[in-house]
Amino acid sequence: MNPMMTTMFDPVPSQRQSEEVIEVPAISAVERYKEIIAIAADAAARQRKLDEVRCAELAERIASTQHEIAEVRDRERVVRMGAALHWEAAVEQLWNERWLQMTTPPRPDESVPPRPQGEYNRAMDLAYQELEDSLAKRTLLRRKQKD
Repeated sequence: MNPMMTTMFDPVPSQRQSEEVIEVPAISAVERYKEIIAIAADAAARQRKLDEVRCAELAERIASTQHEIAEVRDRERVVRMGAALHWEAAVEQLWNERWLQMTTPPRPDESVPPRPQGEYNRAMDLAYQELEDSLAKRTLLRRKQKD
């Protein structure tokens, strides 16, 4: 027998268990098309409203993020200026030290683990204060030796 023949299969049983006929109101293809288009238009309108809300939220987030970026840039500028001022003051105080060769300011160390900027500012201020203190002690010792 040819395996492609369908006579070997049993007929598909009926889906209905009863002889009751369910009446479905007959609508024309045009009416059904209009119904589907109305559903699609409604869905598109709802999606448009959701998109508008989301767009407003994102615009607000962009504005706040841009404000935060501007603040961070300002803080960076202030920190860089503070570091430059500390460096210039250190160079000025160490100018008479002939054995110490002054160079340009060191590049930022990118390998340092991230911490709050305030910690780095305090460390910079403390290092500069220690330099001033050590130079002041040294000056006092020199004066005592001269007397």
